[in-house]
Amino acid sequence: MHPGVSITADATESWGLPTAGPGLLLDVPSGGRWSQRPALHLEAAPGYRLRWMSGGLPLLWSRIDPWWDRAVFLRGRGPAPCILPPLTAPEVRAVAQAPGSAQWWEAWAWALARALVAAPASVLHAGQWCLRPVKPLPADKAERHPVSPMEWGFGQPPQPPHSLEAVTRFSQAWNEDWWDTLPAQRPGAVLALRAPSARDDGRVKSWRKRARDGTSPPALLLYVDILAKWLVLDGHDRLHAALLEGVEPPLLGLWPSVAVPLPAASTREEGALFSAEFQLRAGATPTVVDRVNHMLLLHFARPLKGTVSRAWPLTGGLEAWRAGVLARRREDKAFPLDEAHWDWFVRE
Repeated sequence: MHPGVSITADATESWGLPTAGPGLLLDVPSGGRWSQRPALHLEAAPGYRLRWMSGGLPLLWSRIDPWWDRAVFLRGRGPAPCILPPLTAPEVRAVAQAPGSAQWWEAWAWALARALVAAPASVLHAGQWCLRPVKPLPADKAERHPVSPMEWGFGQPPQPPHSLEAVTRFSQAWNEDWWDTLPAQRPGAVLALRAPSARDDGRVKSWRKRARDGTSPPALLLYVDILAKWLVLDGHDRLHAALLEGVEPPLLGLWPSVAVPLPAASTREEGALFSAEFQLRAGATPTVVDRVNHMLLLHFARPLKGTVSRAWPLTGGLEAWRAGVLARRREDKAFPLDEAHWDWFVRE
């Protein structure tokens, strides 16, 4: 018998995310099925070369510049992950609470948490996970990318999601210039894992009706901190339907939760208090107050809760990573990446 997963209410106050309701913590043990690599997992090779695997096949390759100036992405032939089974009409009707209420969010969080635990191809691995409602923000309000990982430190909270319209686009390869910080490429951007369904697809049309009356179940997003992106795990069609109807879709965010030790440091704390006073004197608008509160939590909360995505070693290292992307390029005649970006992507 496999060890069980403990699911409890999340009382964390310092995530710093706009939220619409209560969240849950999933404590996943290290034994049994949870000691294996999940069906959808991240692998890493030297030089910030990453590969997402789904069903044993490459789903997405990426390479990040060491100075965090840019990143290039290439989709593989791996199947889009089916982490959760399609929701049925009886399952949707079973959540009878008022849509958008705290009770509604709690019911859906519990339903999806249980589904994640029971899923044969789960995305979970040993450790603690947070499942919490998250609200999208306009892309131009998102933070810029840091100069390097050293700027954000270890285990920062997730960034709010934005640019949900990404589910309607599906490029096979693309370059992101993080120095220019184009709004749709800033931390918190959403990344679809499969091509969008047609507007007249039966499930999209069905979800459009629920989007109009506010009863559409939340889509499930997974935060990946090294990419600073949200992957759509479940609900591509629900997101698409909400966008077609011009309504904000409900979102549940999932991320690994870690406690980051923060020892006392008088210089840092005095500097944070000085910065807070300076910012508030310039004008204590609601935005400034929220920013100052978030900054003070980061400097004084002990321990600080954050997220770090786990990556497994990529078997064969850099050579295997390059061999995979070169083979993928040979398969695709209509390649959307220009030669300069491609040359950097495969350069040793």
